Amino acid sequence: MIGPVRTARRPAAARASALPRLAALAGVATLVLGGCDADLHQTDDHPAQPDVVRAGLVDLYAGDEVASADVLAEAGCFADALLDVVSLDDLVAAEVVDDKGQVVETLPVLDVDVAGAWVEAYTGCVDYRVAAARGAGRAGDLDAAAFLRCFDAAVPPDDVPAALVDTLTGRSDSAAAAALLGAQERCTTA
Repeated sequence: MIGPVRTARRPAAARASALPRLAALAGVATLVLGGCDADLHQTDDHPAQPDVVRAGLVDLYAGDEVASADVLAEAGCFADALLDVVSLDDLVAAEVVDDKGQVVETLPVLDVDVAGAWVEAYTGCVDYRVAAARGAGRAGDLDAAAFLRCFDAAVPPDDVPAALVDTLTGRSDSAAAAALLGAQERCTTA
């Protein structure tokens, strides 16, 4: 027969000093595991539906304000063009579409492939310079012709797509993105 199991008893002071370390470890574990979806048997996920995603992309493009017919036409063109080249599964993987099948309200940082397709779809439907002038003009009076002259002088049109991809992929500090963002700021006040 095995005798009673003995455990080493540490002094109370040693046990007390270990508590903050255990609490810190528990806090780290909570942070790490909290980022995981522990519900392995979720029933609230919904597959992305093309018409819902298209409508969400139109809304994302058009923004919160009441959009003009021209902006809605651009938004529809963009959504259709993007969905022609990027699958719904890829949009879910890129976190553009959430697990409820809805387009997110704030665009995440995209990988280069999705960002490239996004920019190709966008620039196939919209002249970025004109859209930038329109966006800058919402803040107040803006001479759109002066904006376009300033913008074209600062950013060659062939550089715009690369700058947009850099921005969408989180590389807003690249030379192309910095030139684009700087031109938008400078030309708004020109």
